Amino acid sequence: MSLRHRIAGRFPRLVIARRNISRAKVRSILAAASILIGVVAIGAIGAGGAAFKQSQLQSIQAQGATSVYVSPGADMEASHFDREDVKAIDETVGAATIVATEPGSMELITSDGTREGVSVTYIDDPRQLHEVERGGIPDNWRQSVVVSHGFAADRGVELGERLKLVSETETETETGTVETEHTYRVVAVMAESQSFGGGGLFLPIEETGERQYSRVEVMTESTDRAEAVAEALRDRFNDRKDRLLVFELTSLVRLLKTLVNGINAFLAGLGSISLLVAGVSIANTMLMAVIKRREEIGVLRAVGYGKVDIVRILLVEAVLLGALGSAVGLAIAVAVAMVANALFLGDPFAFTQSALLYLAGAVAFGILTSLLAGAYPAWRAANERPIDALRG
Repeated sequence: MSLRHRIAGRFPRLVIARRNISRAKVRSILAAASILIGVVAIGAIGAGGAAFKQSQLQSIQAQGATSVYVSPGADMEASHFDREDVKAIDETVGAATIVATEPGSMELITSDGTREGVSVTYIDDPRQLHEVERGGIPDNWRQSVVVSHGFAADRGVELGERLKLVSETETETETGTVETEHTYRVVAVMAESQSFGGGGLFLPIEETGERQYSRVEVMTESTDRAEAVAEALRDRFNDRKDRLLVFELTSLVRLLKTLVNGINAFLAGLGSISLLVAGVSIANTMLMAVIKRREEIGVLRAVGYGKVDIVRILLVEAVLLGALGSAVGLAIAVAVAMVANALFLGDPFAFTQSALLYLAGAVAFGILTSLLAGAYPAWRAANERPIDALRG
């Protein structure tokens, strides 16, 4: 016995349904094509939107969304953090990395004698914020300066070059301030970074005269962890007074997720309308098939096929149409999603979990729509009297 006859003997309903579909190829192809369009619309829109959301989340995280920025609050006695304050913050955040800094500004004396304002970050170790691209930071790096990647690229600064900087200090004299000129040797250039904050120049915290910090950055591994750290800091230090000003970008991340998810849901809803239209098309195809095959159905009933058997045959036929359209639609949707992944994420195979859920949901919705669309024609065919069906 051939394999085909074995399959026919084991799954007769499937064979009958396939034969019925092949009899009306044009109608079947059009019905499957309508399912295809709906699956492509839902799958491609959902997966493409997921890739866009992931790219934007990565961009925001690169800007410092996984960090929490802490400054002295309105009710804090001092306007700066000391080492004890930093230690207390460190104890509160647990395993997160703590970076205490003091921002400032100085004037750079260029080679032609003109002055240019530059931002300065006083810090214990710049490697806490960025990696070193060139050079190295000695353990005792006084009288030396570390420059950012952008600062070095814009001004052509090289390792070993000496920079003349002018700082202003407030005094009680009539002029109010006094200028002090410093000369620092460039010992390192930091790697390029898109993170939020950080000046063009990095100097030792000792250059401020006192170990005082006006900002603490708490670096975490994820936006969820950053949100938990921010909440822990507020609970401990801002119970009755606003001792700390806590700022994090997690609210922006939540807003982005809400917006993109809402847009995706709306567009996927529009795509699902095409599946509803596809359901009507399949229902019409099945009704036409029932009308044309009244005598055949009557013969099946006469030779012992029950109502349930007739329903199953027609439902299998509807599911086959849906599966065919869904399979081809899934292939097209995956191709579109791969293009979106390559465009937004730089990797065509970088499918996110939500993208896979959209693709799977589109296929499931397509097959379910076909099944529901075939339910009424199947019920109608099964409940027709065999004698009436045989009369045609």
